[in-house]
Parts: sequence; C-alpha cells; structure tokens
Amino acid sequence: MRFLCSVFFLLSSLALTACGDEPSEQTASKTQSSAASEASQPSTQSQSVSATQSAGGVTVNILPENPTSTGCLRAVVKGHPGRSAVVWTVNGETVSSGTDTQFCSENYKRNDNVTITVGTNDIGAKATVSIGNSLPRIVSISSTPENIFAGADISVTPVAEDADGDSVDFTYQWLVNGDADPVLTEPTLPGDRFTKGDSIQVLIVPNDFFEDGPTYESYAQTVPNAAPQITSAPPQGIASLDYRYQIEVSDPDDSTFTYRLDDAPEGMTIDENNGLIEWPLVDVTPGDYTIAIIVADSEGVETAQEYTLSLGAPQ
Repeated sequence: MRFLCSVFFLLSSLALTACGDEPSEQTASKTQSSAASEASQPSTQSQSVSATQSAGGVTVNILPENPTSTGCLRAVVKGHPGRSAVVWTVNGETVSSGTDTQFCSENYKRNDNVTITVGTNDIGAKATVSIGNSLPRIVSISSTPENIFAGADISVTPVAEDADGDSVDFTYQWLVNGDADPVLTEPTLPGDRFTKGDSIQVLIVPNDFFEDGPTYESYAQTVPNAAPQITSAPPQGIASLDYRYQIEVSDPDDSTFTYRLDDAPEGMTIDENNGLIEWPLVDVTPGDYTIAIIVADSEGVETAQEYTLSLGAPQ
C-alpha cells in the first residue's frame, strides 16, 4: 500500500495523500524544496505552483487555485484536524498563527510561497501555493481632440493599474471601419487616414513586461461632418472706390459652399457661389459698419465671420 502511494505522488507531483501513514519527512522536504525552487524564478504567467500533504483523513486546499498579490487566500479544510491551530507561512517564515483560514495580500507578493498548516502531523494537512503575476489593467483613457473630424489627428492616453507595482507599457491597434491596418499601431491616428462617415476604434493592450493584461476596446465612433472654417481675414484698408473681399474656406469634407450676408451695409453684395463680397463706395457715409458672413457646406453646417469696417471721410 505504501508503495502504491509513492507511485501516486510521483505521477501527480501536485498532491500527496497519505494511505494509512503520513508522508515521510524526506518526501515532504522534497515537495517544499521543489515549490520554493519554482517560485524563485521570475513569473512569466499567472500560474500557481501547489503542493499538498494530508494525514488522518484531513485535507486542505487553498483558493483561488492561481493566486496573485491581490485579494485574499482562503483555505478549505475537510475532515477533523487533531487541533484547530492554523499556521500561515510565507517562504518558510511564520506570518500568522491562530484559527484564521483567510490570508490576505498585504502579507505576500509575487513569487512568494505561501503555506497553510492545519491540525497535527498525525491528524492534519498542509498546502502550499506560489503567488503568480498580477495582470495590468487599463482603468481609464483620454483622447484629443474632444471632437474628431477628418484631417485632425486623434491621440489617446491610457492609464493602467498593476497590483505588483510594475511599470506598464502599451501596444495600440487602430481600426478604421473594423479593419486593422498593421501600420496604425501608435497612440496617435493621423487625420489623413480617415474621412467623414468612417468608424474609428482603438484597441490597447497593457503589458507589465511579464504578461499582457486584458485588451481595452474603445467604443466605435463615427466621424461626423466637419463645419467649414473661414481662413481669410477681411481687408481693412480701402485702395479704390470699391470694397472687395474674397472669402476663403477650408473644409476636409467639402469643396463647394454657399455664402450669404447676415448683416451688411446697404449696397454690399456677396456671390452666393464663390464668396466674393463687393461694395461700391459711392455716396457712402463715413462711419463704422458691421458685416456678418455665413458660410454653409453641402450638409447645411454653417460657420460665421463677423467684423467691423471703419470708413473715414475722403481726403
């Protein structure tokens, strides 16, 4: 019977159960030594190395099965230990002794070996786990500009948390209309890579130099129509008997516009198709005149320019 138990231990390597007799000190020592050796290596994934011992029909398991340095560990004891004593150790050093079957993360960190011992050698159990890496996670993201339009670069700035205090790096993938372009992997999406009506989305993956955390997926945003922008400045000097002002407009979505005067002195006109303002200065009284211009794009989105023109008396 003891021979069969030894074979079972060699096959499982993660659990050792007594069959009539408790494990030898030599076998238990090898199990603890193996767990400590694996924990001494840098963790590259959130995986727990566990070892258990039991005697007298008592078993103990530590949950969660793959713990990290967040939250608490919880021991599940089955059977009736020889006494109710519970001892928690971290890397072989006793940290807690009493009856508490819960052990929280302020006592351990990544790569630590945590062991719980309940009861006695004759009627009791022991379990050991290795604390794995905590995944970084993105908790917020900001973007500029607040309102996106074709032609304007979009930049994102993520903020991440890491329970182990690791530095966090990020990888980016922009999606335009659901398609991932392998070139668009920077925190800034160039404004010339999308147009009005396109759907824009960004995927961000945090990495703590051990593992990737969960991917942050922004909501898909449709690029709206941009308002036209008047880029010209009205002339203030008058060099002839006619006042002329050619309005210039920039718009990433449109090339044709309609123009009108919302406020203007008598006799001033504007070409509704090309935006040329003309005003014959014949019999015009000197003074200040308010001029308000409205420009609309093909979807009727408008922009305005208002200024005051001062006319002095003829010299």
